[in-house]
Amino acid sequence: MKPKSKGTGWADLAIASSVILGASAAAYWALKSGPPVRQGLLPFDERDVEAAARMLASENPSGSEALHVEQVYTQVRQALRSGISLYERITAGSGWGEQGERAGRGGVRPVATGRPAPAALRERARAILEGAYVSRFEGATKFFEPETQERAFAIAEIARMKRQAGLPLEPKEERLLKYKRDAAGVREGWEKGGGERLGVVDGVEFWS
Repeated sequence: MKPKSKGTGWADLAIASSVILGASAAAYWALKSGPPVRQGLLPFDERDVEAAARMLASENPSGSEALHVEQVYTQVRQALRSGISLYERITAGSGWGEQGERAGRGGVRPVATGRPAPAALRERARAILEGAYVSRFEGATKFFEPETQERAFAIAEIARMKRQAGLPLEPKEERLLKYKRDAAGVREGWEKGGGERLGVVDGVEFWS
């Protein structure tokens, strides 16, 4: 048997040390830079997952998987178009709350996020963001539910008449005053802005 050279052991030790040091450095910088950002439909982290899940829980908690896929995709497209995170898009910098509300110095929320998300919806949101589902309505960037819009608008109209008459408003009436268009009005406004209705899922319309 050929005798082992004296330098071979030191070389092996040096290589092993380099591997250990390299792994330690990688682990250090991974911890220093925070949790890794996942790449699916767009770069996302846990805050983005939570925002998407809370939107599903607040907008249509009992909606179908197909509906939730399309709703998340609309916000993903808007986030990519604006070059911002999904969390920033969904909350408009205003934190969790009702659609159309503004909190502090934040903008107006485009969707509702007031309700906490159950684990099932959180995992569904995560799977969508990871690219597990394909959108049926390519180019859809917004949605609304005509039936809900009509109910809210009717209450808002009564509230406006009450306020004009000097009568006190209930909290729900105050909250719904922001609804100034019925379903036909929403469609008309979006069409004037160049929007197109792309489809309907569970009674929710999706528009470009």
